[in-house]
Parts: sequence; structure tokens; C-alpha cells
Amino acid sequence: MYTFKGRDIHDFSKGDGKCFVLPNGLGGYSSHSLINSSHRKHYGYLVACLKPPVDRKVILTRINEKIILEDKIYDLEAQDFKTYKKEGQIYLKEVIVDYIPTYIYEVDGIIIKKRIAPVYGENTVSITYEIKADKDAKILLVPLFNYKDHGEASSKENLIFDEEIKEHLISLTPRLNKDIDIKLHFSEGKLIENKNKYSDPFYCKFDGETGDPRLDVQFKPYSIETYLKGGETKNISVVCSIEKEFSSDAFTNIKEYEERLEKLIDNSKLDDQLAKDLVVSADAFICQRKSTSLKTILAGLPWFTDWGRDTMIAFTGLTLVTRRFSDAKEILKSFSLYEKNGLIPNMFPDDGGEPLYNTVDASLWYFYAVHKYIEYTGDKEFIKEEIYPVLKKIIKAYSTSTDFSIYMDEDGLVHAGSDQDQITWMDVRTGGVAVTPRHGKPVEINALWYNALKIMENLSSSFNEDSSFYKELSDRVKSSFNKKFICEETGCLFDVVDPNDKKIRPNQIWVLSLPYKVLDEKYAKSTFDVVTKHLYNIYGLRSLSYEDKEFLPRYEGELLKRDYTYHMGTTWGFLIGGYIDAYAYVNASSPTLKEELDELVHRFIPHLHEGCIGGIAEIFDGEMAFRTRGCYSQAWSVGELLRAYYENVLSK
Repeated sequence: MYTFKGRDIHDFSKGDGKCFVLPNGLGGYSSHSLINSSHRKHYGYLVACLKPPVDRKVILTRINEKIILEDKIYDLEAQDFKTYKKEGQIYLKEVIVDYIPTYIYEVDGIIIKKRIAPVYGENTVSITYEIKADKDAKILLVPLFNYKDHGEASSKENLIFDEEIKEHLISLTPRLNKDIDIKLHFSEGKLIENKNKYSDPFYCKFDGETGDPRLDVQFKPYSIETYLKGGETKNISVVCSIEKEFSSDAFTNIKEYEERLEKLIDNSKLDDQLAKDLVVSADAFICQRKSTSLKTILAGLPWFTDWGRDTMIAFTGLTLVTRRFSDAKEILKSFSLYEKNGLIPNMFPDDGGEPLYNTVDASLWYFYAVHKYIEYTGDKEFIKEEIYPVLKKIIKAYSTSTDFSIYMDEDGLVHAGSDQDQITWMDVRTGGVAVTPRHGKPVEINALWYNALKIMENLSSSFNEDSSFYKELSDRVKSSFNKKFICEETGCLFDVVDPNDKKIRPNQIWVLSLPYKVLDEKYAKSTFDVVTKHLYNIYGLRSLSYEDKEFLPRYEGELLKRDYTYHMGTTWGFLIGGYIDAYAYVNASSPTLKEELDELVHRFIPHLHEGCIGGIAEIFDGEMAFRTRGCYSQAWSVGELLRAYYENVLSK
């Protein structure tokens, strides 16, 4: 449970920058700031998903509240506008995020307790109000509607709706999509038509700082008016949905949402509080993919879709440590259906079009995910029948050649990339320029290639097939790797060979963390020590040494500037998983190893109270890794911390 009082919520800038997010299992979500302000244009109580897990639309941005006592109006709205600011957050007594958010306002003897949660598996959101009054009061609830892509900003011209009013029901049909019927049901009060049906443009500060469109208009056609007598308590249910049928009992809906999260925690069989919190955080990313009718993993919230590389890295923490084995099986199956020329998709576009295959590592991380699936479940039969044939295709493609200049050279090592394509995880290309070209033989690709071969060696033996090809090739890869990747000058590994790149980057950490160690043990300690000195940064690893002349310390500003910084010093949260594994490997003989690793993990506790509450951000600055950057919660950041914590501390 995360509790916020005092300055955390009364100081506009502090509360505006923190948020919650709750998934609906379709790719949509409910997300807003701790003071109920629109810090980002992605925020909404109901962000629906029209083509799971893509095509996300903001439907209900939020509900504002006003308290009227005699002739005095208390406006609880907190929001930056273009030329002014409302600071209704001063009336907040407390905000609690315990599975779901609870806002508690107190104004002159009137207490409003407001809770919000989506309905899992539906494009529906529930809002409950428990209002206590020690004197006569009038309460106004003002729903703010929208219909826009969750990454866009709205204007009045885009917000034209056909309206229909019935008792306790508002129905709106956006002119932009007449197939959508937005319904808002409320259990108490009467409707008052607003004279001005449009809000002043919200100034979304986060988007303003990144150079994106940041002025966002909302549609507010009606207010819901209710009265309380002194000493009276009222419970009000509000439900907004685009489903044809939905439950209008918000209190029951929210209880069911909480019970589902409690079951996820119980099913994980984890007793540690941090681990249980991360089980809840992990749930934000697992959702349905309509095209396969199977589960997939969103790479990050609020804006990423399902990416192959991110999915396979996050997979173990999100689905196996949490014991969501059925979901794990579906995810492996889902990506196997899209294998093409030995590649699994890099990403599925947000418009629901054909997937993109511009990745060399997603297919190799797929072997790691399969290995972990067997390790946690023992279910080799599923792998043999459904997945093993796909693994064979991948090995054949990589050991000969496939798209994007991916091929095995005579030394057994894998070459990848050419010209301006970007196919490792350091994949920014802007203005036609590859910011971090890593063409040649990248260090982590060949560590993964070695692991893929060793995994296939074991699988083929267990399936009574000849494993000699994989054994002989993996031996050749290991020999070549140790001849080519040792950089005497830096004391660690080349980031890429053929041609050689001696920049100190974090990709070498996987050489020390993956199950099968391709690097001779005598080089391990030196490599780890260099990574620690140059790259470790509390919440992850820097993407480039701080001593490098090209190091960029802060990820900020407009997109072009941020693109050039993304992999040139920015700290990445997901890399903490590999770092913890490497720490455990190199320091295996330390009598205090478990305590040391536990400390590394618990350094994340302050971050769980910042940015997205309970989540772990995609990236942080390279100089000082304390400010949340990029996606406010990232699948592989959460998954890797949970996996590394479980495998290296909790299960020991």
C-alpha cells in the first residue's frame, strides 16, 4: 500500500508528476495523476482498446467534483491550463494506492472518498463515491468525455457527439466513429446541462516538456447534481463503458477487480511484500491479442504495444515467477505463429497492420524464454509439440542467412545488420541516421546465439534426436568468442567485433548473466568490475560509459534530442536483472552474497513511490538516475527486477 499526504499531494508539481495505472486486460487501462490532473494526454479513467491490444482511445478523461455550501463553491479540480491553474488538490486529505487508487477530500465537514477501477476484460470503468456531510451540501460531479487516440490531443472540432439522455444515463456517439456508443450510468442525482460544453484546453506538462502537442480539450455536456442533508451519507456508483452490456454497480465491479488482484498474489505463492507488489505491477502488461486470441505482453505503458524482444526478456518475471503458466504458454504460442524466415516480430504496429521483423535478438531471446518455461513448469511436451519446430527453423536461418544481413560467419559467430538498419535493442534511427550502429557481430547477440545452441543441444537430446550439430557448433562459437571479444585496453569486452568497437556498453552484462556462459571464467571478474564502475547507476545500467566523450547525461527535450540520447548514456531499468545475475555469478563465494543482492533490489523502493506508483520506469537519466523518463512503467523493467529478485534472493 502506498499512502500520500501533505506536500506529496498539496504541492501541485509533486502530485501532478505521480500517477497510477490499472489494466483492463485488453491493452486499455485507467490511469491518472495523484491529484486527478492531466499531466499527460495519455491519462484517462477509461482508455479503451478497440482492437486488442492496439487502437487505444481515451473515452472518459476523468470526473471533476464541486462542493457547494450555501453560497460558497469549492472546486476540487486540479489542472494546468494554458494561462492559469486550478489547485483543488489543496482539499485532498489523503491518496492511497492499494491495488486501486482512493482519493479522500475533506472540505468544511464534507468528506468525499472516491475510488476508480476498470472492469477486467471489458472497456468499462467504475467510479465510486462515499460522501459524508455534517451539514447540508450540494455535490456536482462533472464527467469529462473524449474520443481520441490516447497519444493525441483534442480540439473542439474533434469532439462532436450525438447525445441521448435517459434517467441516470448519458449516451454519446462520437461523430468520428458512429460505431461507438459511450454510456455513463450514475446511481444518484439529476443531470444539469452545462452552458459551456467544452473545457478550456488542458496544458499537459509532460507533453509540453517533450515538444509534443500539449493542449487538450475535453467534452463536458452535463453535471450530475446531488444533495446531502447534515449527518447524511451517500454512496454513488458511476460506470462508463463502450460495451453493449455492462454492470452498472460500480461498488461490486471494484470489489471484483480487487479480488482478482488478490488471487494473482495468492497464486504466486510469494510472501515477500516487495515481490507481491511487483506481481500486481506485472499484471499491467499481460493482455489479449485479438489477432491470435492468445495472450501477449505490452512492452510499456502508456504507449508501447507488444514487442518481441521486450516480451521475451520480460517473460520470466511477468509470467513464470508469478506462476501465470497458462498465460506463459499462450504468449510463447502467440509469437510462434508469427515466425517468418527464422525471425519473430520486433513489434506489432499500433494500427494493427502486419508485424515488423527488424530484430536480430528477439528470436534468440525466444530460446531463453523457452528454457525458462521448462525450468519453471517442467512442461516439455508443449515445447516439443508446439514450439520445438519453430526453434529448429530459427537455428537453420541464423546458421545460414536470413533477412537484415543476419548470418553465421565461418567462425560460428552471428553477424547482423548493414547500412542504416537498426536491429539490436539499441535501435534508434532518426532522420535516416542510425544513432548507434552496431553492424558486425554484437557481443550480446553471440552470447544469446551460444545459449540458443546449448538449449537446442539439451532439447534435442531429451527428445531423442541427434544433438551433435548443436554441440559442435556451440564449441566453435565459444572458442571464437573468447579469441575475438576480449579487449585488453578496457579490461572488458568489445561491444561489437568485425569491426571492433571498444565503447563500454552494457550489452556485455548478458555474457555473465545468461544460463550458459560463453566467456571463459578468467575474464568474468574484470568484465564485471568495468561494468560496475562505468555503467551501474542504482536503477539500472547506463547505455554508455560516463567517461566516454560521446556520453550524454540527460534524457530530455524534444524527440530529436531524446533520440540521440536514448542509447548514449541513458540509464535503462531492465538491465538491472542481468546485472544482479552477473553480480551473483562473479561473487558466488561471498558469505554475504544474499544480503548484498537484497540491498541492490531494495534500492528500488524509493522509485516505486515516484512516477507510476508501484511501477518501474523504462529509463532514467545517465548522470543521476532519479528522474523517471520514457514510459512510466515498463514490462521488462518490472519483469527483470522481479525475476532477478526471486531467482537470486527469494528462492535461495
